[in-house]
Amino acid sequence: MVQKPVRELCKIGAKLTDGLSEKQLQAAAKYVDELTKPLGEGDIEALISLLPQDGDTAFGINWSILHAIEASPAWPLWSLLEDKRNEWVRTFRLRLANGGFHPPSPNTRDEVKRSRPH
Repeated sequence: MVQKPVRELCKIGAKLTDGLSEKQLQAAAKYVDELTKPLGEGDIEALISLLPQDGDTAFGINWSILHAIEASPAWPLWSLLEDKRNEWVRTFRLRLANGGFHPPSPNTRDEVKRSRPH
């Protein structure tokens, strides 16, 4: 389930950018402040969808979203970090790598499946 502030952020626009009106940016900042932490997987998926491919920060609002996502115990969700053309995806991946986190390899998943008792 996605919490109300996330749903409200999604109503502001398809992407959160510097090009939003002052009223939209103020509303976005308000909803980011109202996020209930920790974020769930649905919240994270919806919030990542709001981050523009070119890395636009929406006057810093998107950095606040990044920090809220990174603080979630559900993070990382590697399936959401596959589009390496997206500047925000690259930022998340770099920060994860700097913290010692790396995406699981397909072989690792296969080995885990094979090693489980039947």
